[in-house]
Amino acid sequence: MADHQEELWLGIATTAVPRDGRRRWRPGVHYRRIARAARRHGLRVCLFDPGRQAEWSRLSAFVPMDSNRPDGDWEPMSLRFPDVIYENVYVHLAVKGYSAPLRAEARRRGVPLFNPMLPGKWQMIRFLRRVHLDHLAPETEVLTSADALWRALERWRIVYVKPSGGYGGVNVHRLELLADGRVRARADRRGGRVRTWERVMERRHLDAFVRSLRGRYLVQRGLRLLRVGGRKVDFRVVLHRDHQGEWQLIGIVPKLAAPDGVVTNIIAGGERWTLEQLESTAKREGKDVPVDDLVRAAKSIAEALSHRYRTIGLVGFDMAVEEDGSVRMIEMNPKPARSLLDRPMLERLAACQAGFARWLIRR
Repeated sequence: MADHQEELWLGIATTAVPRDGRRRWRPGVHYRRIARAARRHGLRVCLFDPGRQAEWSRLSAFVPMDSNRPDGDWEPMSLRFPDVIYENVYVHLAVKGYSAPLRAEARRRGVPLFNPMLPGKWQMIRFLRRVHLDHLAPETEVLTSADALWRALERWRIVYVKPSGGYGGVNVHRLELLADGRVRARADRRGGRVRTWERVMERRHLDAFVRSLRGRYLVQRGLRLLRVGGRKVDFRVVLHRDHQGEWQLIGIVPKLAAPDGVVTNIIAGGERWTLEQLESTAKREGKDVPVDDLVRAAKSIAEALSHRYRTIGLVGFDMAVEEDGSVRMIEMNPKPARSLLDRPMLERLAACQAGFARWLIRR
């Protein structure tokens, strides 16, 4: 294995590397995009699995065989600890601490790592309150009891009950107080299963419902979402910081829920549209999509986060437009799925990722 000590290295932490000892390999297209963009900033890129390192002083990694042709084959290499790290481990592994030793080592060495661990849903609400941006989020409370849930239903009529640390729309419930005093509860992915779960219950049954939930849950006012074609819409707004540390818009992706769906997640039956497609359909229905307001709100929150978390580089906000035109942030995704983005968005993303890595080194 060759060794290059004099160059600046951007290390990408990922589990998407071979485990079978092969000598040649070609990574996924987005990693090659980043490597191309990194060359323009004088950086070389290596990919490594943070959970399969014998020692941090010498990383087992993969690099392009020809540094000028990152779209070609890559080979294994032993190299020093990188100058900057992009942590891109799958979210289900990250939340279990898969990258924790890497984060600790980077911190010990003073090596910048993006993204840092970011607040969960409840911590995010508290953060927005501290920076006086809570008007951009729906009214939210910690679920403490069936009585508290009933009071929320009386106040808002429709509420969402969601896990504070969940992702992918799993165990997100919509509860509606019906005219006869009963409560309709519905979920698209209860217990991780992709199937609709629905119950109509009396108030006295809320206690059993609350007890069935595991971990901390939140109660959030049900937003009266913009509907297009009779389907509820929210917007994934993806931002990334650039070579000057400034937030740039990568893209806006409308997501339409399934008819009477609880969430817009694609795995739960939602559908991705282009912004142009949505705006055209909405216009025919006499509705407006306040794109500038969505971007402005997302950037306001991102700016506040980057003052608190200095190495944050990527965020994906699920944003809502209510029927009255007001904009709300439903939740933040610290690892937004690239699968929602089209090719021009992915090119912008790779350029920003490489540029931001170089900015972190200079800083």
